[in-house]
Amino acid sequence: MSPRIPRPRPLRAPQRRRAGAVELVRRLGARRGPRLLVRAARTVLPPVGVLLVAAVGAALGFALAPGSSTYVGPLQTEVRVRPSLTPGVEVDLPPVGKVSFDTHRAPLAVTANIVSVDLDAAGRLVGSPQQLLALELTAADTVRAATVRAAAYSLGCGLGGALLAAVVVYRARRRVLQTGAAVLVVVLATGAGTWASFDPAALRQPRFTGLLSRAPYLVSSTQDALERLESYRSGLSDIVRSVSTLYASAANLPVLGDQQGGPGGLGEDVTTVLHVSDLHLNPLGFDLTEDLVRQFGVRAVLDTGDTTTWGTAAESTFLGRIGSLGVPYVWVRGNHDSAQTQAQVAAQPGAVVLDGGATAEVAGLVLAGQGDPVFSADGEGSPAEGAAEQVQEEANEVLAAGIERWDGAHPDDPVDVALVHDPSGLRPLLGQVPLVLAGHLHKRSVTLDASGTRVMVEGTTGGAGITSAGLNRLADGAPLPLSATLLHFDATGEDAGRLLAYDEVTVGGLGLAEVSLQRTVLGDDDRPPLAVPGPTAGATAGATGSPTASPPGTSPETAPGTVPGTAPSPPADPSAGAAAGPVR
Repeated sequence: MSPRIPRPRPLRAPQRRRAGAVELVRRLGARRGPRLLVRAARTVLPPVGVLLVAAVGAALGFALAPGSSTYVGPLQTEVRVRPSLTPGVEVDLPPVGKVSFDTHRAPLAVTANIVSVDLDAAGRLVGSPQQLLALELTAADTVRAATVRAAAYSLGCGLGGALLAAVVVYRARRRVLQTGAAVLVVVLATGAGTWASFDPAALRQPRFTGLLSRAPYLVSSTQDALERLESYRSGLSDIVRSVSTLYASAANLPVLGDQQGGPGGLGEDVTTVLHVSDLHLNPLGFDLTEDLVRQFGVRAVLDTGDTTTWGTAAESTFLGRIGSLGVPYVWVRGNHDSAQTQAQVAAQPGAVVLDGGATAEVAGLVLAGQGDPVFSADGEGSPAEGAAEQVQEEANEVLAAGIERWDGAHPDDPVDVALVHDPSGLRPLLGQVPLVLAGHLHKRSVTLDASGTRVMVEGTTGGAGITSAGLNRLADGAPLPLSATLLHFDATGEDAGRLLAYDEVTVGGLGLAEVSLQRTVLGDDDRPPLAVPGPTAGATAGATGSPTASPPGTSPETAPGTVPGTAPSPPADPSAGAAAGPVR
């Protein structure tokens, strides 16, 4: 007998009604689902399309919008206003760098470019207190008016571009009006955000890039130092005045060699190298070095030591930037650099370490060098005296012997430059080499000895950097400037390796806002033939630093900071003398 299958119990009336409703919804959804999607697409896509057309058209309009031209003092400036994800105000000052201000948060950028400079007006501005005062009173209003005009130009072009794009895409009046309205809403919202977030005080807090590196010199926890930093910050009139000074002096900057194709007024027959010294762990010193290498086509960097301060392994990370310069980096040890530091420098790409009278051919020049014979990480550089100077002289005798060996083996290509750190006890080098580079004293000087040897002592490319003396000067509001020197040598012919001119670059001020460059061109009278001093001269003050005597032909009085016993360089020829000018 087969099993009995139970019959399903009939649904009650409420249950039947619920099941019917579910079935009805299912059938309606199956029929109307595509319709709902289409309806949703018709509702959402048109506004999105309007926004996209508005964005593309407005972007093209903003890109084609003209700038507003105005004169700020002697500088003809073109101001532009653009939407940007990096808001703020930026002033381009070719070729020395850029200045930017964090004035607002809304996505709007205001840029100003120097179009031309009235050199006569710049010269009058620099020499006239009345014009400087007038500039201070009018510069802000002039720039503000130019910015408003530039904003109006950009708004008109952006709106016009959006409307034109809408006409091309939609060909319908309603969509065109919607596109224009979308642009107006976004622009008005951006303008309102800029107005609400604008900080006028930010115009007195510029941030410099390029050679005008405006990063704080060092971070100090003392309130006095912070107050001084605020007091040194430049306003708009200060920037215009400084830039006018640089450009005004550019017209008098002497040029060298073939003027075709060379940077900085230099020809292709000139080899440029950079002398730096005493960076003392200051990263701004390396920033300055990188900028000069890039802007002047520098072939090599010559570092006369004290790159570090304590000579420890922890400082090796600072040395890692040597390889990033992209040019040979010739280095001699300073008294703050240890043997460990020397090994770390030698391991860097492109580094050439000279020690023990070693020689090297770099950038077409023959270089010889000797590391400092002592290691003394305490204190600041000062001229050696007594036994300390004797130690320096003995080390220089080793260097002189290396130079003699090279010159004997290469009579047609003698040593061009000798590198030491401490410019004390130089007697063995006098008359042996035409140029000696040194540092240590944290004060720049250039002297020409009667023997024909020129001694160039660099200041401090790191502004004395991370040292007790450097920090004390910062707290006192008088830090040392960053200094470096560009050396220009003849690259061709019989006089290859002869120093033609040098540019002394100085970046100063508590905020490092002042940049100057002075070029000195050497004539034939500035390069007398080398002559080794005789026994009498060799035992005088020119060799030992004693103030009682000096070698024949040199002045017994030297300028402050010069190497004892050497005479200052003779005055430059008026037609090719020193002239201040912008770094370019």
